[in-house]
Amino acid sequence: MRRRTLWRSLIGLVLLLASNLPAGAASVANGITTPAAGDALRGVVTVSAVAQAADFAKWQLDLLPAGDADQAIFLAVGETVAPTASPLVNLDSARYADGPYTLRLRVVRSDGNYDEHFSPITIGNTAPAPVAATTRARLVSNRAAALGLATRTAAGQPILYLTIDDGPSPTYTPQIVELLERYDAKATFFVIGQHVRRAPAALRPVAEAGHVIANHTLSHRSLVGRSREAFAEEVQGAEELVRSAVGDLLPASFSFAYLRPPGGGVDANTGPFAAALGYQVVGWDIDPKDWRRPGAAAISARVIQDAFPGAIVLLHDGGGGSQQTVDALETILEELSSQGYVFRALR
Repeated sequence: MRRRTLWRSLIGLVLLLASNLPAGAASVANGITTPAAGDALRGVVTVSAVAQAADFAKWQLDLLPAGDADQAIFLAVGETVAPTASPLVNLDSARYADGPYTLRLRVVRSDGNYDEHFSPITIGNTAPAPVAATTRARLVSNRAAALGLATRTAAGQPILYLTIDDGPSPTYTPQIVELLERYDAKATFFVIGQHVRRAPAALRPVAEAGHVIANHTLSHRSLVGRSREAFAEEVQGAEELVRSAVGDLLPASFSFAYLRPPGGGVDANTGPFAAALGYQVVGWDIDPKDWRRPGAAAISARVIQDAFPGAIVLLHDGGGGSQQTVDALETILEELSSQGYVFRALR
């Protein structure tokens, strides 16, 4: 009788533990589901995966040329659990030379440790791999197109969309505005409401120079899993602080148009909730990870190397932004201007 009671207790414990796992965790293992291992990619391909953990923090997807982790190319990051196969990013093979690659998915836990999952692929474009400059010249940005933005001017000049996150900063925002003016460049500043509250004067040069001010939420907490009411509080709370700080400098017709969710994290409600508030959700094409402070040269090299017409670039004047970002931006503006690029805000 004691053995039967013990056995029933063990079964109950197993069922209790299983009920506390993330949805699908008991039956669906983490990993890349599409493209299948060994596939040859051509054109724009959706990369889907399962990414979950009991103490999930985020997932990150990278492309490793010839499987070399030291040459990892960042593709995307998200803070949303994917308990079943979910699309993570659209990979455009035209951006990369033909050859063998490995897709690497990292599922990061809250303690900073992570599990890695690999899927070997081959990139095989229809034409021989062009030189880097030609490759960049023939690309278009899916994100820019989705927002209804041009990739080139009427005269044929390539456009780069600079976006500056996590400000304003009393130290770095004015320097960035001055640099942009020097190169006749416009940018979009995705500001955090609490940072506006702390440094309202730092936002005024942005408005005075005619740059676009966009919404990066009130607190920079993830929007994933938020109720409609909590979502609206984050978005509208930032709006109110911006209007309080620079409302007298904004055009009478001004309305907020763009929202960037913290960390790029989205779920099924993000788009509909944002649209109901009059927003389009904006991601990015190029992320040099300036918040890690790898050095101004590394930041600028990443943006210059990866630039293509219509690309949306992610930089920071707050949060992890630093003098490295400012110095890198000067190099970016100088070099890409010499290549014929113009710099515009999201409008």
